Amino acid sequence: MIADRSETWHPILLVSGCVLSIVYLASWFFEPTRTLWLALDEKFFWFVNGSLERGTAWQGFWAVANNRAIDGVSALCVIGLYVHFVVRKARDRTNFFVAVGLMLTAIVLVGNRISAALPVERKSPTLLHPHALRLTELVSWIPTKDTAGDCFPGDHGMVLLVCAGVITFYLPRAYAVVAWFFAVVFMIPRLIGGAHWLTDDLVGSVAIAGFVLSIVLATPLHAVMVRGLERSVCRWRSRWANRRRT
Repeated sequence: MIADRSETWHPILLVSGCVLSIVYLASWFFEPTRTLWLALDEKFFWFVNGSLERGTAWQGFWAVANNRAIDGVSALCVIGLYVHFVVRKARDRTNFFVAVGLMLTAIVLVGNRISAALPVERKSPTLLHPHALRLTELVSWIPTKDTAGDCFPGDHGMVLLVCAGVITFYLPRAYAVVAWFFAVVFMIPRLIGGAHWLTDDLVGSVAIAGFVLSIVLATPLHAVMVRGLERSVCRWRSRWANRRRT
């Protein structure tokens, strides 16, 4: 089992993680790299959008993959992976890992607030290019998300990356590999469907997730949060047990 993470500072990881994330994000806003990123977006979009001409089975697959219910499936996959570890490997430390899960939720919320604060209003490629193939028109029998009025950064991708980062930090390597696999797999449908540009995830999601994870995991903040949340979980479970006895 992965040992508890001590309350130590990792200044090199903190500074490098934050600086690289900021520089990486800035490369999307400023020239000359902005032009390169936008050109990559266009080429990637038209490549994947053209693939939607391959036939009804291919179109149906990606329409289903972009249904809102799949967001729930992705969440269940990540939660299921986490629960599997706790039940199989750390049942005696349930309170601790529940606290880690609550800390993860807090990190995701902070990441979402940072994403919302970025001064960017970017339409998805399917809205910017009226002649692009759209799954909602190609496949009418299932509700499909293939547009976004403000798609940068990719919130869905950011959440998946933060989850994978925390799992990598606290759980064994095998679980980390599966978590990163889930992150990549569940980000792909929005790109194929045209609800996001490639750099919404490749730059936006990666930069925000990297920044938040660096601040939390490269400092004692994660340990302080988990310790406090674990005490709260213990109190809650104790009160619940007492109520059940009465």
